[in-house]
Amino acid sequence: MTKTTILLLLTVGLTASATLAADPSKRITVTGRAVGTSEVAVEEAKLDALREAVRRVCGSFINAQSETENFTLVRDKILEQPVGFARILRIVKGPENLEGLTEIQIEAEVFPAAFERRWAEFAHIKEREGNPRCVIVVLEDDNPDDTTPPRINGLVQAELENFFLGKDVQLMDKGVTDEVRIRDLRLAAESGDVTKAAAAGAAFKADVVVLGTAEAREGNTVKVGDQALRRWNVQLVIRAIQTDSAALLVSKTYRPKRALTGSGASAQDALTRVAAENAADILLDIGEAWRKRATVGKMIQMTLEPCTRQQFKAIQAAMAESKGVTGREDGFRLRELANQMASVEVSWKYDLNQLADRMEELSVPFEDTTLRFEITEQSANRITVRIRTEKPPAPAPAPVEASTQPS
Repeated sequence: MTKTTILLLLTVGLTASATLAADPSKRITVTGRAVGTSEVAVEEAKLDALREAVRRVCGSFINAQSETENFTLVRDKILEQPVGFARILRIVKGPENLEGLTEIQIEAEVFPAAFERRWAEFAHIKEREGNPRCVIVVLEDDNPDDTTPPRINGLVQAELENFFLGKDVQLMDKGVTDEVRIRDLRLAAESGDVTKAAAAGAAFKADVVVLGTAEAREGNTVKVGDQALRRWNVQLVIRAIQTDSAALLVSKTYRPKRALTGSGASAQDALTRVAAENAADILLDIGEAWRKRATVGKMIQMTLEPCTRQQFKAIQAAMAESKGVTGREDGFRLRELANQMASVEVSWKYDLNQLADRMEELSVPFEDTTLRFEITEQSANRITVRIRTEKPPAPAPAPVEASTQPS
């Protein structure tokens, strides 16, 4: 992982930095640690130090879960998500190798982030999530009572897409995609099937698919003096789905801040208003769903193959020692094992590339062999790992001593 990646993980870009310029920054010297002595461990120690700097300056959200058995603490999971942005100013000391650990001391500059500055927080979340790519499709109907079917690529969809683009969200271009994929996306929006929506979004190589249905119905006519005013009732239902896991991020109904009433008001005006007034809330709700997920550690889906239960236990014990795993063994949990394919949920503090690097350098003794790992597939929130079994090299034959007896 490069230094640039580290900065992107725990800092915002130029736009968010400008937003935070009015906040006083604080310099602090902290120490970070990681298991191992490789370059991956060095980068992980830097990330650990940055998290500690933010935690000290800004505080943390802490959710502690503990379980006791016979008065002995058997599980203690501390889950935290610091609030703020930090960057490394200089390396004070290290990296040093301390009995299998890497330790590094840095001077960091921390910018506390006020919660009311929601867009600064969103920019931070978006960067930490790796700038997820989105695809948006909204079924729009300006008269649900007629026989004309709803359409996509209407006013509401255009309004949302323009707003998302204005906040530097990557949108996948549907204009150059074949009709089959567009049809699949439309069918997913009509049915509301989360699994189909995830598959349709993945076909666009998107990380998140945003499905919407927008309807405008004409309400009662209101008379003011001699003038009749038309009133429109409109709602926008949004579902945001993570494509690689089919996880539902957001499912919510949005309405205009106030009803649209006027002599010349149309259904199109009502639809445009509901999109314009709620676009910010929709994007922030998706960002909040990401933040809540990160609060308990970024949950990454990992597939290990081929893998037996005994091998998984050995791998779990090794990964539990990693600084990036939240909750030790609980943070590297087996969900399913079938046909020597282990589906694992990893609660991980850092980004997916860091986890991939950690797996590639991992070496796990197992019986009379060593388990090594190769990354065969990687997406925004999923990783597939192939296990290789290596036997230790055969010992060299003992040298034959020359005879000392006289011939």
